[in-house]
Amino acid sequence: MRAIVVDDEPKIRNGLCRLVEGLEEWTVAGSFEEAAAAMEYLKGGQADVIITDIKMPRMSGLDLIYKIREVNAEVDVIIVSGYTNFSYAQRAIELGVTRYLTKPTNPLELIDTLRQIEKKPVSYTHLRAHETGRNL
Repeated sequence: MRAIVVDDEPKIRNGLCRLVEGLEEWTVAGSFEEAAAAMEYLKGGQADVIITDIKMPRMSGLDLIYKIREVNAEVDVIIVSGYTNFSYAQRAIELGVTRYLTKPTNPLELIDTLRQIEKKPVSYTHLRAHETGRNL
């Protein structure tokens, strides 16, 4: 499965990438410091899972998720954030986020979430997107 990681903190971003790459059947398709760069990538690239922070310069993770949901309601999104603000969590739920993890993140929680995503049945729409190479 392919994941992209979006976080403006290099240490966090690199750690998340190493964790994902360490899992069998997983690869990091892209690693981005800014949400806008991730969005640009997703115009031509594919991802099964997006792991994103909320608070980032220029475009927030929530804005990124909103834009993604306009074109793809199926992709799994995991938020990893230092913010426990209820309004962020509420908005994340409205946007259909798979999981909201707080920093510092327990790596086992993220691994468990990724394993749960692996076990989900693939929807016809998601399958067709992969077969045809259609992107977000």
